[in-house]
Amino acid sequence: MVVRQHPRFHASFSGTLTHRNQRHAISRSLDLSRKGCRVQSSFPAFAGMKVDLQLIFPGSRNPILIQGAVVRWAGAHGIGIEFLSLASPDERQLEGTLRLLAAKTTHNSPQVPVGGRT
Repeated sequence: MVVRQHPRFHASFSGTLTHRNQRHAISRSLDLSRKGCRVQSSFPAFAGMKVDLQLIFPGSRNPILIQGAVVRWAGAHGIGIEFLSLASPDERQLEGTLRLLAAKTTHNSPQVPVGGRT
């Protein structure tokens, strides 16, 4: 079982992956956390490669820019990317986006009484 340091949220965003000055579209976003994301792209990613990301969220004025992210895995389930560091404005914007996703997830989750009975 994988124990995660940060919660992951389903997130809808568009954007690009850049590797060696070649930009590739993110065709589908799958999830997002404080330290990474999972996306689908036609980009031929492999574990260990460094990429720059531009993530564009609906309703946001500015994209989140992430430089020097690392592909941790790639395969049939998408591309798993770890964010190593973010500039302060992008980090604040990501944190705000994650707070909104957390609130939306909590708000939309069915309330299950203690004991698991509905």
